[in-house]
Amino acid sequence: ALVFSVAVGIWIIRIIEQSQERAELIAELDASRHELGRLSEVHGALAERERLAREIHDTLAQGFTSLVMLIQAVEAELDHDVPEARRHLRLMDETARQNLAEARALVAGGAPADLDGASLPDALRRLAARHDAVLEVTGPVRTLPAGPEVVALRACQEALANARKHAGSPVTIGVSLAYADDSLTVSVRDGGRGFDATAVSGGYGLAGLRARTAEVGGTAEVRSSPGDGTVVTVRLPVVRRRSP
Repeated sequence: ALVFSVAVGIWIIRIIEQSQERAELIAELDASRHELGRLSEVHGALAERERLAREIHDTLAQGFTSLVMLIQAVEAELDHDVPEARRHLRLMDETARQNLAEARALVAGGAPADLDGASLPDALRRLAARHDAVLEVTGPVRTLPAGPEVVALRACQEALANARKHAGSPVTIGVSLAYADDSLTVSVRDGGRGFDATAVSGGYGLAGLRARTAEVGGTAEVRSSPGDGTVVTVRLPVVRRRSP
């Protein structure tokens, strides 16, 4: 009986120790879970902040930059080329309205204003017109998932804004949109002053462009050299069409 009592006592003490160890482990796991939740919230907030910063840069900031450049063009044309100044004033009005629409879409969390109820070629055609550029569309045009279309639009916006900002005095800007069975390619080329692409690490706009492209599995390429213009090409994968 004594041996049995001692054994039971040892067994009970061991159970109590195991229970305490489990309680400590559960407390540690609970603390780890709360820390993971906190880190997840922080990561989500940072990701959302990055997304908003990219959207603002690609829409509102680019629109305001275009307005400034159009104002400068109008000031230079008022004395000797009134028709051209009036054309630029109309572009200013359209750009300001577009910026307002983009701001509303950004607040509402909806699709880009240019793509609201319009096809990608139509959206790029209007965008190109605001930058005095010409759009060429090749391949069978079709409706694609929102992801590639938004990236193509934003890439074109960034490239056109950079062309107007850095290419120099009025230059010819061309935009091409190519549909293939399994890819979508948008390219913006200008005949401006160009730059040494190997010596430039890229600003926020180029980094944002590459980040957007990578998110949908695409690639972004910038080719340029001093005096030879610049070409920005974005290739995006799309779902291959099924055979009838």
